[in-house]
Amino acid sequence: MKKLINKGIIVRGIAAGCLILGSIGLARTAGYVEEHRILDAAYEEPVGMNSNMEGLKADFAAREEAAQVMLAIESLDRISLTSEGELQAVRELYDSASDDARTYIDEGQLLAAEDEYYQLENDREYLFETAAANNDLAGVLDYAPCNVTYSGNEVLDQLVQDYIAKATKPGMTRSEQVEACYDYMVANFYYEYNYNYSYTDKKTIVWAIAFLRDGYGACNNWNSAFIYIMRALGYDADLCYGSTASSRGGGVEHYWPVVTIEGRQYVFDPQVEGDMTRRSGYNSHARYGLPGFDGNGKYYFSMYVD
Repeated sequence: MKKLINKGIIVRGIAAGCLILGSIGLARTAGYVEEHRILDAAYEEPVGMNSNMEGLKADFAAREEAAQVMLAIESLDRISLTSEGELQAVRELYDSASDDARTYIDEGQLLAAEDEYYQLENDREYLFETAAANNDLAGVLDYAPCNVTYSGNEVLDQLVQDYIAKATKPGMTRSEQVEACYDYMVANFYYEYNYNYSYTDKKTIVWAIAFLRDGYGACNNWNSAFIYIMRALGYDADLCYGSTASSRGGGVEHYWPVVTIEGRQYVFDPQVEGDMTRRSGYNSHARYGLPGFDGNGKYYFSMYVD
């Protein structure tokens, strides 16, 4: 009986041991699986984070690109007849933007600016004639035909562009640009004979270069420079030679600029204005936009100078 009992105990012990070992094995197996599930998850997580980071970087780049284009579009806040080149540049900037960037760009603002320019072109002649009939010089300058021309001399053309950039501000109308360039010259340049040149080009070109480079000159220098500035702003400007009244009495040899707009001529003489301003302490625009090539009788014309 004892032997049977002992055998039963042994059998039950073996069975219990097998159960324990099996449980341990299952536990170990489950632990192994869980451990590797966690490791796999830990391995996969950075892949997801990297993917998200790349998406964020791409979106940030698109927003930055869009911000630059929107800045250019928003600079088109005042449209004039000189805006065509600026509009074309902004349109090219928009067209070359990535598809992602365009989702953040308000093209409607650009389209509105383009429409405003085309409407202005259509209305220009009527607006000009109305301004001329009302002796509205600012309107005449704003609605004059715009034909930008340069001297072809690289040094002078760069000096002229630098001058305009200093004298004017973004968003100015055409008449405001002219007035700013005129006033800047009156305020910042002085009269003195300037012979720092040789005739390697047309007289008006070398006179203008010396003046804009050195900051001073006689009437031939001042007003040669001003005609090239006016041409760069889109106006038809020429240099006249003859005489004008002297502050000491009588007449004096003189060069002065004449701007021709739709057959009408206007004198802009910053050099004489500069002399008058220094004497009075105030720029009264006494020689700004006077009608006729003789400035309403103030000039005695002899010839045009090239």
